[in-house]
Amino acid sequence: MPETTVRALVYGLVAGVSNAGQVHDYERWANDWTTFLARFKTSISGSDVVRGWTITCAGWTQDHGVRSYTYKVRGYFGLDDSAASEQTAIGIVEDVCEALNTSDDFDDVETAELTIFEPRLFGSTLCHYAEITFRPAMAEVF
Repeated sequence: MPETTVRALVYGLVAGVSNAGQVHDYERWANDWTTFLARFKTSISGSDVVRGWTITCAGWTQDHGVRSYTYKVRGYFGLDDSAASEQTAIGIVEDVCEALNTSDDFDDVETAELTIFEPRLFGSTLCHYAEITFRPAMAEVF
């Protein structure tokens, strides 16, 4: 299965998570605030927040006709200490991992793992940054 097909499956799983925000199937960049907001601002329960995901293929290995892709699924959540936003963010990260881990779309899956969760500046906004490493295997002779 081509990488673009696998990426589309990963995208669909992340986008299917409730309140995930905007999901992009590649790394997005913005040089100005207007573009940044267009790509990562969403409305959750009537409030505008920074919340979004990007998906990128970080590489693959191949053994006996099985290609194992490595994806970095990165989440960005506007940080709001007064709203305990860390708890909301980690809950959504768990939901994304669960969606990836329980999908029947892949022949084999090494567990999606949260490898980074920390505050980071994203644009000029302090965010909770999450990085999930996910390695689905697709059996196919190449």
